[in-house]
Amino acid sequence: MIQAVIIEDEFNALNTLSKLLQYTQKDIEIIAKIDSVEEAITFLKSNSPDLVFMDIELIGGNAFSILEALEQISFKIIFTTAYADFAIKAIKVEAIDYLLKPIDSEELSVCIDRFRVSFKKEQHYVSLIDKTKTLDTYETQKTLLIRTTQEQHMLLIDEIIRCQSDGSYTTFYTNDKKIMSARNLKYYENILGEYAFVRVHQSHLINVKYIDSIVLNNILLKDGGKVPIASRKKSYLKQFLSNIVT
Repeated sequence: MIQAVIIEDEFNALNTLSKLLQYTQKDIEIIAKIDSVEEAITFLKSNSPDLVFMDIELIGGNAFSILEALEQISFKIIFTTAYADFAIKAIKVEAIDYLLKPIDSEELSVCIDRFRVSFKKEQHYVSLIDKTKTLDTYETQKTLLIRTTQEQHMLLIDEIIRCQSDGSYTTFYTNDKKIMSARNLKYYENILGEYAFVRVHQSHLINVKYIDSIVLNNILLKDGGKVPIASRKKSYLKQFLSNIVT
């Protein structure tokens, strides 16, 4: 089931949307109905719904106040409002859609279908990421020699979380080290490509074993780091993950 939350301070609008979802979208479960900014922030900080229907003008502020208060947004958003003034701002936060009240059942269905396409793709990513946890650790004892201007470092390849480009230099990140090499990222991409490393951005090469989740256009890593994923790299990453877990 798709877990959904409705954030709406108008009783009639809340009741209408709730019934439309109940009667027309059998795979959606409404897990919370919220009418204020403060309550929404509290709930979303401790829960992880798949989809949030969000009115813009709310008790105690507006929807964008909620989003700004969250450290990360892992859910999809469908804005519902009587005003079209916020359409551009809604697009900027990557909302699935923007529905004007009164909500039309056919428009809602089209909107939900669009969400399902996106949701299905992300669930596939989640499945692939989970499978990387069972990969063979044959590279655990493999090492990589990194020369800096002052010394040499031997890193276990399995301990390298990510590599970041800085012009002609590359910075390596592990759980307890940060080492800069005078070689460029392309050089290390060629070496680490035979292991579970993938280039997800012009400036970032990551070890897929350390992917925690993918949220919108960012990859969240198990060490708390966050790297952007280039739009053109999304399908490549999906194929890469599929290849290494099959």
